[in-house]
Amino acid sequence: MKVLLQPAYCMHARPFRESSHIAEMLTPEYGLVSCVHRGSRRRAGSAKLLFTPMLISWSGRGELYTLTHAEADGHSHIVSPDACIVGMYLNELVLRLIPKSSPSREIFDLYRSVVTALGDSMQRRAKLLRLFEVELLELTGHGLFLDKEADHETEIQCEGLYQYDVDAGAVRVHRASSAWNVVSGAALIALRSPLAMDPACLDETKRFMRGVLSCHVGSRPLRSREILQFMQAP
Repeated sequence: MKVLLQPAYCMHARPFRESSHIAEMLTPEYGLVSCVHRGSRRRAGSAKLLFTPMLISWSGRGELYTLTHAEADGHSHIVSPDACIVGMYLNELVLRLIPKSSPSREIFDLYRSVVTALGDSMQRRAKLLRLFEVELLELTGHGLFLDKEADHETEIQCEGLYQYDVDAGAVRVHRASSAWNVVSGAALIALRSPLAMDPACLDETKRFMRGVLSCHVGSRPLRSREILQFMQAP
């Protein structure tokens, strides 16, 4: 197989042999593709191209290809350390939730639009993360139930309190709890339009989405989340 000048973003790169990397590349037409980037450890290779829009070519058979060409197709909008960690979080979600070689123009466009905007303010960045999480879950078959309760008939009410099940949806309850899946109707409604979210919902929706995602990405902790918590520690 030979593919020429496919738009791509590098999700992750790990050392391979003495001078190369294995790069996990997100593409619109081929999904996640694993490529050997030969000689990249001797120059500004895959590991230094995170968050940069690229055009790549590759060839080969099986599940590991040879990267034959890589060029920047723009520049990264992520420059600060905290934005970089947030970008790594996006990448980890992509790698955990998207099956290999599963093409999706929608996922690629979602990633590109969010990673391009991560240089904005911290509050805007938090809303972008909720947008990415909600839409990525939808696009990978794990969409949230944000309009109606588990009976599929009763509208979720802003003033209500709910217990949320990732498979069934929300059931109204009357006692508050510190559990991640006990959530206000206001938070569920806010997640329908994350960019317009009331700042008062940011903390609750963050806690809720963390719980939802843990049900889908497995028990292994997200490395970027651990690093971000360390950076925010007093």
